[in-house]
Amino acid sequence: MKRAELINLVREFPDRSIQWLLETPDNVCGLLKIISSDLASRINYGQLINLKRTFILDNFRKREADIVFEAPFVDESENTPSEVIIYILIEHQSTIDPTIPFRLLFYMTQIWDMQRREWENKKLPLNQWRFCPILPIVFYTGSQRWELPSDMGQLMDLPVSLERFIPRHETLFLDLKTTESERLTKENHPFGWVLKVIQKEEATQEEFKDALHFAIQHLELMLPDERANWEKLMHFLFAFINHRRKQSEQSELFEVVQNAVSDKSHRKEMEKMGKTMAQALIEEGEIKGKRDGLHEAVSLGLELKFGTDSITLMDKVRKVESIERLEKIIKTIRIAKKIEEIEKLI
Repeated sequence: MKRAELINLVREFPDRSIQWLLETPDNVCGLLKIISSDLASRINYGQLINLKRTFILDNFRKREADIVFEAPFVDESENTPSEVIIYILIEHQSTIDPTIPFRLLFYMTQIWDMQRREWENKKLPLNQWRFCPILPIVFYTGSQRWELPSDMGQLMDLPVSLERFIPRHETLFLDLKTTESERLTKENHPFGWVLKVIQKEEATQEEFKDALHFAIQHLELMLPDERANWEKLMHFLFAFINHRRKQSEQSELFEVVQNAVSDKSHRKEMEKMGKTMAQALIEEGEIKGKRDGLHEAVSLGLELKFGTDSITLMDKVRKVESIERLEKIIKTIRIAKKIEEIEKLI
């Protein structure tokens, strides 16, 4: 695993860790096996393509799609492959979003619109346009129980006579924290065992240790050609312990991991992994300290130079992550005559 990728995992763990795992086709397979095993068996994961698209919202801000894949799909009745798009919307917040049916429909139409634009650019005749079916998946990791709204009708007050005009599509849904743990590991897929560890995030130390021990044991059964994903899942578990469990527990939990690993080459890799992870955490701590200091310096500089006019910019300053940009803002504050010059940088 590249050093820069590991540092990004440590830095962005709360927001991007699940997405990072699901960028690997085999983990997408594991997720689909849990949610819909019949569909999972018909997708060719070896030819899964991460589309890495960007959606443009109506307020002209860009929002990265959580994950959008294209893959061959084989229908048992036809035995001929067709294309399917897998759209995974990852929800971390514990606050329930009742507008999910609308958001899904909006993103799905954006995906189809991208296809349309590609065909127009290629000057493909209209009678050859064939939109790909989309499998919409909502993967919810929050702690509050959530019954996913089934369709747009639940967002409308309308008479029965108009219900037939509501756009409808099925949505695949996984509420991680409330799903029975046996369902996560029924297919015995490595990703399911890692999800079981995530599910025990707030459990007692003993319960978490048991889940971690069994997960590592099952990861040890992965085949040699799955080595890259083994490393990825192990890196995730290391980062998960660091981010989600108390510091007083961490040494004992890492010991559980070491004791559960039986393969000698895995043990050596794990020792290397632990050292690299520790260094990444140290570096991230140093970067965070510098970033926090720059946030304070920018806020103070704005207040001293522009007074109360700068209050509305303070929250925006806190959201700037780039150290280079923060340093540029500080330099600009020294020479700026109008607050608008700073606002453009933020």
